[in-house]
Amino acid sequence: MALLPVTAFFLQAGEAKAQACADPLASVSTLRPEIRADLDLGTLQRFYASAPGICVWRPEDAAALIATLGAAPEQGLDPSPFHLGEIERLSHSPDSAVAAMRDLLLTDAALRYARDMTRGRVDPAHVDEDVDFEIYPVDPVFDLRSVLRRGDVVGWLRSLPPRQPEYAALKALLARYRDLSAHGEWATLDAPAKAVKPGKASTLVPLLRARLAAEGYLADSRAQDDILAGETIDALKRFQADHGLAEDGALGKKTVEALNVGPAERVRQIALNLERWRQFSRGIPSTRIEVNTAAASAALIIGDKRVLAMRAVVGKKATPTPLVRSDLHAVVIDPPWIVPASIIRKEIIPALKRKPDYLEKNNMHWQGNQLVQAPGEKNSLGLIKFEFPSSFDVYLHDTPARSLFTREALDDRTRSHGCIRLEKPLDLAEILLKDNGDWPRERIEQAMAEGTTVRVPVADEIPVVIAYWTAFTAEDGRAQFRDDIYGRDARLFDALTRPQTASPSSAPNAAASFCGS
Repeated sequence: MALLPVTAFFLQAGEAKAQACADPLASVSTLRPEIRADLDLGTLQRFYASAPGICVWRPEDAAALIATLGAAPEQGLDPSPFHLGEIERLSHSPDSAVAAMRDLLLTDAALRYARDMTRGRVDPAHVDEDVDFEIYPVDPVFDLRSVLRRGDVVGWLRSLPPRQPEYAALKALLARYRDLSAHGEWATLDAPAKAVKPGKASTLVPLLRARLAAEGYLADSRAQDDILAGETIDALKRFQADHGLAEDGALGKKTVEALNVGPAERVRQIALNLERWRQFSRGIPSTRIEVNTAAASAALIIGDKRVLAMRAVVGKKATPTPLVRSDLHAVVIDPPWIVPASIIRKEIIPALKRKPDYLEKNNMHWQGNQLVQAPGEKNSLGLIKFEFPSSFDVYLHDTPARSLFTREALDDRTRSHGCIRLEKPLDLAEILLKDNGDWPRERIEQAMAEGTTVRVPVADEIPVVIAYWTAFTAEDGRAQFRDDIYGRDARLFDALTRPQTASPSSAPNAAASFCGS
């Protein structure tokens, strides 16, 4: 009797009026075995507990859901788990038992789509070990019950995908590269024995022009000769910039490797990044400090607008920077560096064998059983550190090795033990401390020069997102692609095609014990 009011509510909303319907849950045994095995029966039982024996899908709601699921490829999703073929097959029978099966499949598809859109198809912790990122899950069962009662399935479906502009831009990029892929793979180039430099002739130049034209970097692929010059160099430099390569206008090995990635592979890369957005988007606010480790870049984003962008130095392949969502709570001026035990063992002790005065020359000293590098210009953290809690003990910081930021190639900026070195730490500190009132840029600079450690809490904590985007768009809309330096794309693809539920894929050690340099 306790369920009668809820049941009546569903009936009043009209979901069951269009067709006589048997009990949807009772229809499970009549489904084909391969479909039955794919159902989330526990979730379905929880959903139908509030409407026992009732079909809840009105024709117009079912049509809206089917249209949305049919467009799932536009989100980079495989639509096959949504039972669309079987739902269509069951659509034309007046039999109440068939109607019950269809209702059950519609509900399962809707709940599955809601989960896919709000948390991704796989758990990030089942893909990588170095994840400290709160996902903020939703309860699709509660949501779907509510929207069916309200009759607002269309609005609900529209609300599910990530709302960040970066996701919408990636969707547009996916459509573009699917169109390119539909026209076939572009020709590949052989790697030259020696880089073809601007002004030099090569038989590869006509092929290069055709390749650049195929992706829109050149309007006309025709050339009078085989000299690398003029607009071809300009187009090649744009291509190099869009792929995190040194913008030298030369046709070398790394540039050829990037040119030889075809449109179908780019489609897969974009789809993987759309999945990653779905996994993490609910933890990514519109105002944040965001690090893209795949691009070795960082930005302060306020209200979805980039107000400060900079290059970064991130973890090496062997010590990758982890995926983190946290809140920055303090700026430390002239920080000391407590050297991690792993660095002492692997780097400091061998250095001492070669140079007994290594500690003295690097302003290092022992405090109990900790090795500490004193604040100052030689300090590995530079003159500013940005603190936020994380299970991996990573942070953003300055560096004395400023020359690294002049290097365009991404390979030159994957150098750290896991923490993130920033190109413009003073600019970031100035913005973060402006609401403190008594910490203008001049005072920050003065404190940096004094050499005494000062910890300044920020007036308002700001979210920090350390992410991994290998496909994204620049502010002008140009497609950006980066190499899968940490293998996260490869492991995500593996998890999506061969789902893993027990433990994360094998991956390099996380940065927890390595961070600091």
